Amino acid sequence: MTTSVAVIGGGLTGLTAAIRLAEQGISTELFEAAPSLGGRTRSFFEPTMQQLCDNGPHLLIGAYAATRRLLRDCNAEKHLHWQPSLSLPLWDIRRGHFAFQPAAKLPFAPALLLAAASMPGHSLTSSLAMLRLAAALQRKKPPREKQVAGWLDELRIPDQLVRDLLEPLCLGAMNEATETASTLTFRRVLKESFAGRDQARLGWFTAPLQTALIEPLAQQARQLGVQIHTGHRVRQLVGGDEDARVDGKSYDKVVVALPSHAADKLMHRQLTRETRAISNIHLWLRHAVPMPAPLIGCIDGVGQWYFDVSQQWLTTTPGKHICAVISADEGHRSGPDLVRCCIDELSQLCGMSQQPELIHSRIVSERRATTLVRPDHSGGECLPASIINACEIPLPGQLPATIESAVRRGEIAAQSCIPGHTYQPYPL
Repeated sequence: MTTSVAVIGGGLTGLTAAIRLAEQGISTELFEAAPSLGGRTRSFFEPTMQQLCDNGPHLLIGAYAATRRLLRDCNAEKHLHWQPSLSLPLWDIRRGHFAFQPAAKLPFAPALLLAAASMPGHSLTSSLAMLRLAAALQRKKPPREKQVAGWLDELRIPDQLVRDLLEPLCLGAMNEATETASTLTFRRVLKESFAGRDQARLGWFTAPLQTALIEPLAQQARQLGVQIHTGHRVRQLVGGDEDARVDGKSYDKVVVALPSHAADKLMHRQLTRETRAISNIHLWLRHAVPMPAPLIGCIDGVGQWYFDVSQQWLTTTPGKHICAVISADEGHRSGPDLVRCCIDELSQLCGMSQQPELIHSRIVSERRATTLVRPDHSGGECLPASIINACEIPLPGQLPATIESAVRRGEIAAQSCIPGHTYQPYPL
């Protein structure tokens, strides 16, 4: 019987695992090497602007069932805003502003088809393509594993629909382009995201992640009796069939909830896992810019998504703190050049005759923001029974690296420590 568990890593996966373990009466200790909790979902203090700032904005979708349940259990739902129904605002320099926005008064399936045909440059051809895509998602036998681009080509999905909708969704969810992304996982993303009207909508936090997410989770963990050690880098992990030792102290089980490269280093493994970067270009402006929505997807832009952070947080005048997000960033542009390009793009997006005046900028690039979905990520490892691997190593058909997958990994790790307990996690 499991009575004590150590959780290594104080990000979202580690915090989730610690909470779910403590709910079952398990003595739990959590170790985080950084001075504060949160991992990649952390906030930092921006001294020039004298405010908390997230590494980058995080979007949620209604299909994030495990995340929604966790937020509800930790009394953090008040910090989350949901669209009443899906609206995905888009812009490009030729067509201006438009949106993929299924009509709220129609049944959901025909509303999706009409929304595709209604976008500028689209027609009935896009609706028929959406029908073929929907039929492919419902087939019991999944397609053989290949790249998303090849799968969409087999389904005869028009290039315009890929460019305007499916490529942005693939980049946003999987942090890689359709040319290299896993079909099995992207199919899973689409199937969960468009299962119904409640699932197919966007949500965002109305405060910095430290306030809206990490502090409520940490408070819940402490109230449940979890001992949290920040600034504690675990130096030694030794596992066996009966127990494991963390820096010399014995536990029945150990959950490793670290970035995969950090876990490999801790466990002395020589594995290479493919990752991608995400860059967030924070822009603080002297005067507000008229962004017509809290977020806008920029087709073929330098910045793929523009977030009006001040509008989402409801704390300052909307349009003064903008963040441009670049998924799968290959780092071809220098910092100053990137800021100039985003300012120029933002002024065009907002229809401004003059560029907005910049007070301050900060670029936050997560070099290993996500571990990509690959078939060989397991590395054929065989861990001792006392060590539970909760690291981000998504396989084809599993969810990609998202807030939701982090929460689900934490829940599955907790269940693995105490088989047969009453809590039922969502599958990866």
